[in-house]
Amino acid sequence: MKRIALAIVAAILLVAAVAVVRALLMTAPTSQVQAVPAIGMDTRILAQHLGQAVRFRTISYGGGAHEADKDAALAAFRDWMVKTYPRFNKVAKREVLGQSVVYSWAGKNPSLKPILLMAHMDVVPVVPGTEHSWAHAPFSGDMAGGYVWGRGAIDDKGSLVMLLEAAERLARAGVQPERTIMFAFGQDEEVGGNNGNAVIARTLAQRGIHFFFVLDEGGAIVDEPFPGVQKPIAFVAVEEKGYLSLELVAHGEGGHSSRPTGDMAIVRLAGAVLKVVRHPFASGLDPIQREKLSVIAPYTPFPQRLLLANLWLTEPIVDRFVAMTPEGEARLHTTIAPTIIAGGVKDNVLPPEARATINFRLHPRDTIAGVVEHVRRAIDDPKVDVIVLNDSKEEASPVADTNGEAYHYLAAQIRDSFNGIPVAPDMTTGATDSRYYAGISDAVFRLDPFHFGSGDLGRVHGTNERLAIRDLAPAVAFYMRLIENAK
Repeated sequence: MKRIALAIVAAILLVAAVAVVRALLMTAPTSQVQAVPAIGMDTRILAQHLGQAVRFRTISYGGGAHEADKDAALAAFRDWMVKTYPRFNKVAKREVLGQSVVYSWAGKNPSLKPILLMAHMDVVPVVPGTEHSWAHAPFSGDMAGGYVWGRGAIDDKGSLVMLLEAAERLARAGVQPERTIMFAFGQDEEVGGNNGNAVIARTLAQRGIHFFFVLDEGGAIVDEPFPGVQKPIAFVAVEEKGYLSLELVAHGEGGHSSRPTGDMAIVRLAGAVLKVVRHPFASGLDPIQREKLSVIAPYTPFPQRLLLANLWLTEPIVDRFVAMTPEGEARLHTTIAPTIIAGGVKDNVLPPEARATINFRLHPRDTIAGVVEHVRRAIDDPKVDVIVLNDSKEEASPVADTNGEAYHYLAAQIRDSFNGIPVAPDMTTGATDSRYYAGISDAVFRLDPFHFGSGDLGRVHGTNERLAIRDLAPAVAFYMRLIENAK
């Protein structure tokens, strides 16, 4: 018995020693990036142009609301692009598809696959009644306190304008890219992209175009990427969650509220929603999240590094740690979010049916068919219909290869442009227009080349959206290198 106890203690000590050694060996790599000369530019002009772009009220309300006003704003915005960036518009072919615009800048070597750079022109509305809460009017485009303020400054006119600034500077310098560079600026990303990039992608597919890679919004440079880590890390999203909305329709016995039965539709519906929420999907780190944590680990304090360096042993603990924030938890599994509930027309009438909508963001390990079956099994009630809302469904994206040529090229340009910053793969939990190009591209990536602190991401679709002026020139420099160095 004593020998068994000693053997157990020895095994525990050996495991602990291995874990400590692995953590000690996981040190931050020495940057191989040589000092890259800064690209000089007038930051104030960049900020002025972004402010001008914000003032175009290219608002997507959805449901066909205010479409004429939006179309007029989009047309004016497209005209502004032509007037503001004349050299680029001279060297690139411009094509308007619906209300969206596509640019094609022919490269020197037509045998090379082109690159697609994306952004969207539309923005979400400002919630009525919150306008007074903004430090600067939502569509003012004000420059104040080191920021450009207004709806769309981050999402997504910041990227759009800096892309155009980069292209204009290269065109003015007489640069012609080696590869053809295309730009797709969609009209309706905020309401699904069905009339914008969905149409553009189908059109380009019909023309036989296939991209080396696509770059859209979605990742970010995060200043505090993990508890205890103060070093910024660039997160390139190489996978995107899918999208599915299901409507639950519960049936019951209608009648007068003074004579309630045991078969009430609203009660049945409430129970069905609770059953779905209480039956979560499989959860845990996927290969991309493990790779992401391996990039972060060398910059963490030793206790965290001990955990991250030994996922073979500590993954259940790390899973719980990651799940402490909504952002982290969403990367572990398919999420379940009841968003709409309706039933009844009068306070003294029992409705014969009641409805609820539940939105799911699909982890790449799950499929639409699998989610529907999971929900039906969880409810297990023949008097509750589960209906797929066909205009709101998309499988999770393919996962881009982080060992591929395209990812290595993109990561190199990021490091060159942002002082050797670490680059890690990640997942986009929301939906982007880039999903439409999965079938006509070797790889799809997502990155907003701007720094974000802990409170900045909450401004996206929220109050006081703004973008730091100090981030504009580095973003332009990044896009310039991305275009010019693509051989």
